[in-house]
Amino acid sequence: MELDHVTRHDSNGNIQSGQSSAGSLKRSTANGHVKNKKSISENLIHLLLQDELILRIFSFLDIVSLCQCAKVSRKWKVLALDGSNWSNVDLFEFQTDITPNIVTNITSRCGPFLRNLSLKGCKSIEDNAIMVFSSNCKNIEMLNLNGCLCISPKCETAFRYHFVNLRHLDVSSCTLVDDTICFAISAGCPNMQHLDLSWCTQITNDGLIALSKGCKNLKNLFLRRCRQISDAGMFALSECGNLTKLSLTCCDEITDAGIIAMCRGCRKLQSLNVSGCVQLSDGMLTELGSYSKHLRTLEVAKLIFLSDRGFKNLVKGCSEIERMDLEECQSITDNTLIHISMHLRNLQTLTLSNCDRISDEGLRHLCCSTAGQTQLREMALDNCKLLTDNSIEHILQCKVLQKVELYDCVQITRVGIKNLKNRRPHLEVLAYFPPETPPATHNDPVQNRVCKCCAIL
Repeated sequence: MELDHVTRHDSNGNIQSGQSSAGSLKRSTANGHVKNKKSISENLIHLLLQDELILRIFSFLDIVSLCQCAKVSRKWKVLALDGSNWSNVDLFEFQTDITPNIVTNITSRCGPFLRNLSLKGCKSIEDNAIMVFSSNCKNIEMLNLNGCLCISPKCETAFRYHFVNLRHLDVSSCTLVDDTICFAISAGCPNMQHLDLSWCTQITNDGLIALSKGCKNLKNLFLRRCRQISDAGMFALSECGNLTKLSLTCCDEITDAGIIAMCRGCRKLQSLNVSGCVQLSDGMLTELGSYSKHLRTLEVAKLIFLSDRGFKNLVKGCSEIERMDLEECQSITDNTLIHISMHLRNLQTLTLSNCDRISDEGLRHLCCSTAGQTQLREMALDNCKLLTDNSIEHILQCKVLQKVELYDCVQITRVGIKNLKNRRPHLEVLAYFPPETPPATHNDPVQNRVCKCCAIL
């Protein structure tokens, strides 16, 4: 046995030398490490918590955090990669890195556990990827393909045969999508409730006719800038009795007849956006007032044919409206605000930007109304040229107002805006004035400079 020379002290403090067994030292040191190791291991979280509790914690993490947890230990790797943690997958942050191999790995990992899948902005995602997801993850309920520019009608088989549980689909800005996808959704997705086809410019009335026949549970439909949609499509949507939210922004082929037919059939409608549907007039407002009693949100921006008479008929019947956008409805006057103040007691947001004929008097009626004093939270008054500093006093009557926009109100002064901010410091006031030009001083050498031509003259 190998011996080491050691130094000891006796009871008198004298130094004694001797030899000690190296083996005994190593054993004592090893025993100390074992005890320390044991005490440390007892405090490690992955050993203290039960598997069920760890799985529950992991269920709140995104896929990046799950992958990091998988590196901690073998046990955590098994738990982090468990399919139950992969019911929600959002690949937006990795949109430029998605390859076919990654798609295959994700689908094999998630399997039937996957419920919500977002591929928003993944421009490299193609039809084959959708087919792989539909084959391996058949319980998907929410699918977001917003901005996936390579998605085309070739993936219609996935919607026709595999996505039977799909309830929420967003294919907005997928410019290759056409009526073929609508036909497939109608045939294979009977539970569809939310469908966004915005900027899918190849969608026509035929697609809407198919959807109205196969998707009877449809509640939310977005068709922004689907310019091929006309009254025929609206007639078809009148059969969707459960429809509560409809957006038709800039579908400029639609007329009053189409909207009237739709609102007569869709009595549960709560939100309607027809901004930019330039052919609409007061007849549409009158019918909404008669049939859409549950309307909460109405956006009618840039409709120049809407007048005080139409809004008078609207607000009498739709008294539950909470949000209105009347931007650039240039035919309305203070009378519209008077009717709104009399009937809309729950109004919370109102946009009147570029309504040139609105004045201080109309704003006074609005701000002194029940809704103005107790409900109104946001108001946009940009470029209302008739408003003056007198409107500031009226705005101060809105006790719960949180935000007001006053850009380009040329008769409202800096003093008025300053007064509003001082008296309501928590109110967000959006206004702009160009910076003042500093006054010229007599000592400024620039003032004394004269060009050579002037000097000669």
